[in-house]
Formats: sequence, C-alpha cells, structure tokens
Amino acid sequence: MNENMDEKTESEKSKYDIIWRDHPSYRECSPGEAFATFFFDGFKGEIRAGQTIIDFGCGTARVTKDFLSKGLNITLVDISPYCLDEEIRHLLTLFANQLHFQQGCLWQLPESLKSAYWIYCCDVLEHIPEDFIDVCLEQMAKRTRYGGYFSICLQEDLAGKRLGHPLHLTVKEKAWWERKIDQHFTIVGEDAVADDLYFNCRVVLKQQEQQ
Repeated sequence: MNENMDEKTESEKSKYDIIWRDHPSYRECSPGEAFATFFFDGFKGEIRAGQTIIDFGCGTARVTKDFLSKGLNITLVDISPYCLDEEIRHLLTLFANQLHFQQGCLWQLPESLKSAYWIYCCDVLEHIPEDFIDVCLEQMAKRTRYGGYFSICLQEDLAGKRLGHPLHLTVKEKAWWERKIDQHFTIVGEDAVADDLYFNCRVVLKQQEQQ
C-alpha cells in the first residue's frame, strides 16, 4: 500500500488503475470534453488567456485541447496515472510550460497543488464515496480563486455494470447536490442536459458573489 494512502483510497486507486489500463472501452465517453462549450459560453468574456484552471478527476483529459485553444494554463488531477489518452500525454511534452498532470485523490489532495482561477469537474463527484463528498468540495473550493463548472450524473452507471465494478458510488437527486455545492459555492447558472441525466452548473466562490 502507498504510505500516503489509506485503505479506502488505495482500493479506489487500484480499481481505476485496472479500468483505465485494461478496459479501452471506458475511454469512449468523455463528458468533460462534451460539456466544455457550456463552461465557455457560461463564462463568456471572463475566461482569458493566461488564466489557470484545474481539471479535477480529469480522466482521459480530452477537454485539454479546448482549454489550450483558450490559452489557459492547465493542471490535470486524477487518482490514476493510467487515465490520460495517449494524445494528451504527448501534449504534456509539447506544452510543458502550460500543461501539467498531478496524480492525486480528490479527498486527499496534495498540499503542493496550488489554487487556480478556474476549476472544472465533470462526471466525477458521483464516483466519490458519499462520506467524502463534503471534503472533496471543501478541498476544491480552497483551490479555487474565482469559479468553475460542475457536471454530475444523477443515475447509476452502465459502464460499471459491464465491468463488474460499481463506479457511481453517490447517486442522488439534483436537490441533494445543490445543497452540497451551496455550502462552498454559489450556483450562478445551470444547463439542461440529456433529459436530466446530468446536473450541470456554473459556480463562483461565495465571496466572489459579493464583489
């Protein structure tokens, strides 16, 4: 066991290491990439080249190409080092001054992870054990200087059933997630997606709302 991880964290990491490494079909869907337009349109005029963004639970990280097109400086964070698509690994070398990957668990984020102007977290929180949702949101808020975008699936996952591993560990209704997010952020806009399959929202930090 990694000395910096408890048993639960190590178990989750091992699960996703196997999924990303051994099940190529899991890469077929990338909600983070699909929802980037909502983020850009929702904060139109506020997203500028040179700003920083953290993609929490980045997965394949294909949305990185969209972030690079906006001139953002990007930190990718995921529990498994096997998650990134090969194309994104190549971009880590090509854009070494602008793009970085940091392995980390969202409820045990490393102290070395610095805050960013924006955060992005799509199709991630429902994968977190319910007992850790509050600390995940708290840790993300501490690393947010302005605001960001959440997308949360509200239903059980099909991929987990195919792979034999339940992946959506916190399946709740939209109102439950709103209450959780509202403890740390102010929801400033929502986007309707796929017959309410997802809860998508734009957020800013509480103190930013008052400025």
